[in-house]
Amino acid sequence: MPDEFAMDEIPTSTRWLFPEYNFDRMTAEEFFPVIVERILNRGSWAEIRWLLGRYGKERIAAWVQRHGYRRLDKRALHYWCWMLEIQEVHKPPWETEPQAIQ
Repeated sequence: MPDEFAMDEIPTSTRWLFPEYNFDRMTAEEFFPVIVERILNRGSWAEIRWLLGRYGKERIAAWVQRHGYRRLDKRALHYWCWMLEIQEVHKPPWETEPQAIQ
């Protein structure tokens, strides 16, 4: 697998991460959320380098902070919070407050 990918194209090596999508019609901008989720969870280091180069650390960190709790597996979430220096992630209200049963 090459270490360098075109920044405007999704690496073809990630095709297997998107079986339910028509990979040839996916664009890096339109599919940003699912691309970040899949590559942070299961991508190679070369693909992660592409991800950070394409979108930037700040944009990835903002996504992890806002959506990572629900979209990344627990180990990936903790790793990326550590790597991206994220102190707190958004949790849905039902995860942070006890709900009364009526």
